[in-house]
Amino acid sequence: MIRHLLGLGVAIPLIYFGIQLAAAPFHPGYSFLSRDASTLGSAVSTAPWVFNVGVLVLGVLKMAVAGALMHALPRAGVGRVLSAMMALALASAGVGSVNAFLHPLPDPRHTEGILSLLGGGFVLLPLLSAAVLWRLGARRYAVLNVVACLALIPVMTGLVQRVCMQAGIDFSGFQAFLNGYHGLIQRAGAAVVFVPIGLIAHLLRRRSAVRDVPLAAQRRPAPAR
Repeated sequence: MIRHLLGLGVAIPLIYFGIQLAAAPFHPGYSFLSRDASTLGSAVSTAPWVFNVGVLVLGVLKMAVAGALMHALPRAGVGRVLSAMMALALASAGVGSVNAFLHPLPDPRHTEGILSLLGGGFVLLPLLSAAVLWRLGARRYAVLNVVACLALIPVMTGLVQRVCMQAGIDFSGFQAFLNGYHGLIQRAGAAVVFVPIGLIAHLLRRRSAVRDVPLAAQRRPAPAR
C-alpha cells in the first residue's frame, strides 16, 4: 500500500501541471505566462469544474502521500522530527488544494479563509525537501533546490521592489516584467515546491523495492561470462 502511494507521489508534479493543461482550453485567451493557475477555476472559464475537481483530487492525493512519507521516511534513515515536518507540510499543501476546490476565485476565502491559512505550510516544502533529499543521498539536487528557492524568494515576496524603493531606484521595468510573466513565475515556484516531492517519492519507492528483494537474491553472484 505504501509503495503504491509513493508511486502516486512520483506523479504529483505531473498531475499539478497536467490539470492546468487540461483546463486551459476552456478559458478563453488564457496565458500560462501572465495568468495564475487558480484563474482556470474561476467563472471566466467555460468549464471551471475541470480545474476545481482536479485540485480536489490533487489535494486528497497530497494528504495520502503525506501519510506514506510519515511511514517511509524514518525507515529510510530520515529523522522522525524531519519526517513529521515533511509530512505535515505536504498535508498542509493538500488542505490548500481542497480549499481551492471549495472556494474557487473570485471567492475571497480562496486566499483569506481559515483553510487557506491552514494550507500555508506548503511554503516550508522546498527547504524541508532539500533537507530530506540530503539525508537520502541526493545531495546535488538538494543544493540545486535550495539555490532555486533562494533565487525565487526575492522575486515572489516583493523584496526587490522594497529594496528599490528604499534606494530610490526606478523599478517600473521590473514591475512590468512581474505583471507580464506572473504566471511563469508562479509555475517556477510550484516546480521548486512539487518536483522534489516526486523525486523523494521515487527514491523511497526504489529503496522499498530493494528491501522487498529476498536476501538470497541480493547476494546471488553474477553468472560467469
